[in-house]
Amino acid sequence: MKTLDQLHKDFGAFYPTGHTVVAFQDLEDAHQVLQELRAQGLAASDSMELLPQQMAEFAERNIHEAGFLASLGTSLSTLQAFLDAAHDGATFLILATPDEASAERVKDAIHHVSFVLAERYHRLAIETLH
Repeated sequence: MKTLDQLHKDFGAFYPTGHTVVAFQDLEDAHQVLQELRAQGLAASDSMELLPQQMAEFAERNIHEAGFLASLGTSLSTLQAFLDAAHDGATFLILATPDEASAERVKDAIHHVSFVLAERYHRLAIETLH
């Protein structure tokens, strides 16, 4: 997977089209989901784990660097939710979900554990997973 800064942006705001970002309060839950998805064939290059401090630093920097147009959509408010979760100690997984089958696998895996938030990035919309 690319680095955070290499993932797609929308008017300067973090917008990783074709990916799902999931925050977990418990690091073990994140690892359980990652193990389950890898057992189903998710390549290591299709996932990224971010510790709370890593996401907090990235989100703060990105919020400040994003352009005015980014503030018109939901990109920045979603990023603010990531920042808040990171400040509360959440660990994040960024998972490639380029198609419905991979997105369903992620949805199934995260519903076996407790997660704080989960957002799937489509080309023109951010889908909140419940």
